[in-house]
Amino acid sequence: MKEKYDAIVVGAGIAGLGVAAILGKEANQKVLVLDRFPTPGGRLRCFPNYPGEGWTIDTGLHFIELGAESSSQELNSRVGKDVEWAPLSQTVEFWNGSKFVNLADLVPMNREDKAAFKSLLQTIASMSDAQIEAWDNRSLEEWLDENVSQVPVKALITDIGMIMTTIPAAIDMAAGEVLYIARDNLRKAKQLLAASYPLEGMKGLTRGLEEVIKEHGGEIRVSCEVQQILIQDGLAQGVRVPSKAHPYQSEYCMPETRAVYADRVVCALPIYQLGKVIDFSPEASHLPSWWVKRIQDVQNEITGLVGYMIGLSEPVVDTDKLCFFTALKTNHAQLPFQAFPASNYSPGVAPQGKQLWHTDIVCEHAEASDKFKRERLLMLMWEDVKEMFPGIESKVEWRVPYYVDGCDGLARKPGLVGNFKPGLRAPGIPNLFFAGDTYVGRGLAANGAAKSAMLCADLILRTLQ
Repeated sequence: MKEKYDAIVVGAGIAGLGVAAILGKEANQKVLVLDRFPTPGGRLRCFPNYPGEGWTIDTGLHFIELGAESSSQELNSRVGKDVEWAPLSQTVEFWNGSKFVNLADLVPMNREDKAAFKSLLQTIASMSDAQIEAWDNRSLEEWLDENVSQVPVKALITDIGMIMTTIPAAIDMAAGEVLYIARDNLRKAKQLLAASYPLEGMKGLTRGLEEVIKEHGGEIRVSCEVQQILIQDGLAQGVRVPSKAHPYQSEYCMPETRAVYADRVVCALPIYQLGKVIDFSPEASHLPSWWVKRIQDVQNEITGLVGYMIGLSEPVVDTDKLCFFTALKTNHAQLPFQAFPASNYSPGVAPQGKQLWHTDIVCEHAEASDKFKRERLLMLMWEDVKEMFPGIESKVEWRVPYYVDGCDGLARKPGLVGNFKPGLRAPGIPNLFFAGDTYVGRGLAANGAAKSAMLCADLILRTLQ
């Protein structure tokens, strides 16, 4: 008998889980979610009691913009689930090359500058969607040149833009994305950038979505790497998955497959992994050549992270300090840096009296994808960490190195944000959809993926009416 579902979702990150949860909750759809990893969550996977009892680490550094006011919370609320949040970060401290300082000390402003800055914030908060979208294909540097005359104010917005985009230079930042994120924060939190951390770690963002899928007859199947999305007669028919265990390791493995069918398929893989499940070869592809070319042209326009999760035997900063630490360029790695003590926000992620740190440097795809380059960067970053946080080395109980290639979806550069991102529906294949932070959607990291999930689910729900 054919194995058949209302929908199959490929990828169990927050986007895939979000689409599946909405379809189950709002349309009573029987959904199968498939993922190659042994646990759901994608880039938000969480590892309790690792590397020892009482510690909880995530896949990489995650700090959720706006916390309880975020798109990640909105997605959970939509399916009847809540997320417990720590308080919003109280401040951001910037490394000036010799010490951490607040933004006011990093970019000193006189009375005129401060008045201009206040006026600028009011302008951003009042911008319409159309006004912001008009800047999706232009740089933040251009926007600042046209709207700001004070040099310190330009520097201040550029510094905040770096945190939002993980891109150091304003000429490379998409103005529309920076303005959208800034407007959202100004309207909801009354500041340019506010963020928080779920008390459960990143599992707090996906646990409820998993529950809703199962409550409505759906299934989440892990350790199951989809081999191909089946397309025939202008429709997505389902997917091919391995039919049995294979004795060879992945680089030698060509598994025998079987088909699982569905009325519609949602691909919640990032665009740089689409070639693994969709045949892009001209002689076999069911998708138009212009679309395939567009995907191939932008699939490596991504940024990466290289860093450490660090467990300390005792705190290196006060445990009541809710602060995000960053640098535009470090002394050794010469790259943007970001870090925060996760256990200050959620004491449950570290044993009592100890401190958990998330740290990383931001690099390009060419560096994150190369084993030797990222190992060299990691060594340089550790020298930066020792310099920034004196005495930390003697307090290290364990370190877990990691890297993420494609940390924030598509790089937030002009022409790669907003409606310039690939769409949520495959051209010419009406029942093949896409969701995730590399497709249409707004917001930082997990929030962009959550927003995309809701937009994709709404698109599918309209086809069911």
